[in-house]
Amino acid sequence: MQPLFRRLGEGAVAFDQRNWQTHILTPAAAVIFEALSEIGDGEQPLPLNRALPFLRDELEVDTDTPEIRQVLRSLQEMGMLGG
Repeated sequence: MQPLFRRLGEGAVAFDQRNWQTHILTPAAAVIFEALSEIGDGEQPLPLNRALPFLRDELEVDTDTPEIRQVLRSLQEMGMLGG
């Protein structure tokens, strides 16, 4: 189950219904969340081997920076991304 998502200004909030955790997303993380939501099915975690090329090629995101790796770890913890 994908977290509930709500834009707040340029950033966003994602609420994980499985464990009742709320995640505050930076503007960059919010864009990544929305983009990955569009290519995922919403029921199963999106595999990293599908998400990473999409982020690099379509959004031109450098997935090797510490900031983006942290965003990806957070999305994995929320159950949005798989291994």
